[in-house]
Amino acid sequence: MKKYLLIAWFLLLLFFPVLSLADEESPESVYRIVDASGKLLTHYAGVPDAGDEYISGDNRHFRIQTVDPENQTATAVSLGTFQLPDVSWLFESTQPVSAQRRAVALYCTHSDESYKPTDGVTSDEERGGIYDVAETFKSALEQQGITVYYSDETHHPHDAGAYRRSRATAASLIEEGVDAVMDIHRDGIPDPESYESEVEGEDTTMVRLLVGRSNQNADANKEFAAQIKAVADEIYPGLIKDIYIGKGSYNQDLMSQSVLLEFGTYTNHKEDVLASTGYMADVMNKTLYGGVKGAAGAESKAAVQENKGGWSGIFWLILAFVIGAAIFAFASTGRAKDAAHHFKRTFQEMTGGLTGKKNNKDPQ
Repeated sequence: MKKYLLIAWFLLLLFFPVLSLADEESPESVYRIVDASGKLLTHYAGVPDAGDEYISGDNRHFRIQTVDPENQTATAVSLGTFQLPDVSWLFESTQPVSAQRRAVALYCTHSDESYKPTDGVTSDEERGGIYDVAETFKSALEQQGITVYYSDETHHPHDAGAYRRSRATAASLIEEGVDAVMDIHRDGIPDPESYESEVEGEDTTMVRLLVGRSNQNADANKEFAAQIKAVADEIYPGLIKDIYIGKGSYNQDLMSQSVLLEFGTYTNHKEDVLASTGYMADVMNKTLYGGVKGAAGAESKAAVQENKGGWSGIFWLILAFVIGAAIFAFASTGRAKDAAHHFKRTFQEMTGGLTGKKNNKDPQ
């Protein structure tokens, strides 16, 4: 009997590292999302729910109809093409004028999330590599002239209560009077190629936008995500992977301009993920503020428009006066020659003698 127990114990020791590795390489359930014909649309780390929506990179719109937990597959029906907001203003000489004070908030709900090729682990229970991404993104936003309220508070463990624990952090940041709040994550999809991309010739990873549909701000949150994608698609194609509208709230009920950003997945090299933060900061700047860098830039643009309008008004006022004076001169004299002389004299008086020849007989 002891012999069999020893053999069983030996086998357990052999398989234990494999089991541990499998757990590390699969931090959460990963579902296949397919269309009605069974064609793969995307993967989703987590458990999707009937009613969730998915907007693909090429803007095909789907709603999940059925979920098969046994095969970890969700089937989605097509809703047609999703119409992104019009961002033609990006290419106009005069873009929307920035607000005087520009501020956003950043935090990380899943504090353990890391990038295995670079960090060496998928999950770090002390402080995950995701904070490196958040801090690099923060610096990139600040270079755009945006004030960033950032919290490096941790919310361990990575469980169902993480969003409850991060809620206080998000609420505190929003109290600073920010224009948007972003929760920084990385995905749990095993395939690194699903996020690998290239922007302007640089190796980067894509960003997935995640929106919660179980709160009163769901429509506004979805609209905000769509606006971000529309801007990114125009200026940095390949940066935004897609948009997933899930059953949760993700604390997005706290603010209408709230979004969860998944920067790459845990199998991506963190260097490529960091490369995407600068492009994403530019996208957020243009989405929120029209791309004007800093309050001073906004004031200058407003001043230019005001001056143009002011000079235009003065021009039309002078023109109206000249025409009126000419009509009055003709009506007073009845003759064109006399009217011209009368108008010339009137205009000289109006300009303080700055025009025409000076008449020495006039009193000084």
